[in-house]
Amino acid sequence: MKLIFCFLFTLLFLNTFAQDTTLHRFKGVFFPYPMDRPAKFSVGLTFTTMPYDITEELHFQIPALDVHLLKRVSKKLALDMRANVQVVQNLLTAGPRWATTLNDRFSISIGNEVGYWFGAVNTEGIRTRGHGFQNVPHLAIGHRFNRRVLLTFRAEALMNFGIKTYAKDTELTSDYRLFGGSTYSLILEQPFYGNKVLTIGLRGIYTDFFWQTWSLFETFDRNIFYPQVIIGLNL
Repeated sequence: MKLIFCFLFTLLFLNTFAQDTTLHRFKGVFFPYPMDRPAKFSVGLTFTTMPYDITEELHFQIPALDVHLLKRVSKKLALDMRANVQVVQNLLTAGPRWATTLNDRFSISIGNEVGYWFGAVNTEGIRTRGHGFQNVPHLAIGHRFNRRVLLTFRAEALMNFGIKTYAKDTELTSDYRLFGGSTYSLILEQPFYGNKVLTIGLRGIYTDFFWQTWSLFETFDRNIFYPQVIIGLNL
């Protein structure tokens, strides 16, 4: 509830002071819109809260560097590339995204990203490592407000496959569903200092396997909810 309150408060505050300039209008990286420039780039952080089902008594957030690049292929088609980096564990994704406008205020996009995650940590003196693949088809609907505030709702399906984990050289048993879950995001992109654009988003991840928890070797045969905050700067 605190995250939702802060997000709504920020939306109202920034919408009040936004500059209505076309310079900022098309710099949204998450916002579904045809490509009007060769590339769009953002850098920021994600903060994922680990649920009690995983951590038991502790309740903490895992930060990750978030780098996002859109590369124009044609006016409506772009290559969407993204990296979540934590040094000891990382996720790289890439895939096509097709976007079009519905009218002056609404636009929509569909796409599919293929990702590869990998990591290595020392657990109680034993070096463990893991890697796997994801396939993420997604749909996004965007709305542009009067002051060039861009609001995006994005839904994703999570498909996990090829998950391998090792303790030293011993492969551990992994049994996960192909269709692991889904995510739902609400993302605000708003004019900021100079010609920069600020991104603030909330993402709900509901899945039986989340790549950032591979080293915990959780054995739940059910979906668990992971809330995530996205903060970025579109350059």
